[in-house]
Amino acid sequence: MKLSNNADRYFSKLKRNEEFVINADDLIKYFEVHNIPKFEKIIEFQLKFSGIELKIENDESSNFNAFLVSKTDIKNNNEIEYLIIDNTYYFFCGDHQTAQFWFVISDKGEICTYNNNNETVNILYTSFEKFIENYAFIDLVKQNKKYEHPGYYNLLDFTRFDELVKSFTIYDSSNDKFNKWISNGSLVINKGLWLHEHSFYIHIYGKNKEECDIFLKLLKIEKIID
Repeated sequence: MKLSNNADRYFSKLKRNEEFVINADDLIKYFEVHNIPKFEKIIEFQLKFSGIELKIENDESSNFNAFLVSKTDIKNNNEIEYLIIDNTYYFFCGDHQTAQFWFVISDKGEICTYNNNNETVNILYTSFEKFIENYAFIDLVKQNKKYEHPGYYNLLDFTRFDELVKSFTIYDSSNDKFNKWISNGSLVINKGLWLHEHSFYIHIYGKNKEECDIFLKLLKIEKIID
């Protein structure tokens, strides 16, 4: 998947840890030695993104370090951890600065959180590219000095929400079936998945706190969120 112009500009400014920059042939040999299937999306993630640090302007708490196989792993023939759940492979793929969750990538390239207690995964993004698109979009919103309302709210009524925002602009490059970004030119709304469960939240940005509070009050009156 090709990144949008905004995400491509954002990505070009990111730093990459050279410890995770690996030759494709060495990576494939490593997988063969450890009897790991050569999944196209996993190889692509390693070659393109392993070692990248995703950042948002003025928000170090959101930093995400992506990784998979390191040069040391290959040199010392270390085994990397992976899971098999319902016949799908999941590989540990990064650390978030503050979120206390295991992040994994599926053999289809989906970015998920892993719950060690019940051994389940929660898909957050359909691909790492969409993960980058979301970081790039938030970074752009922050650069535009939007006020970020601190609350995250459970989305209760999908149909009524869609009716209420049907005139908003949809930012397709940042959207997938788990994430949606829309705006009316002043408010910016994110519909996303909670890290711990497969249910949706609403999070908003605006020109100031008052504007956000007015819109959130409307959503609550309409019983769209709680």
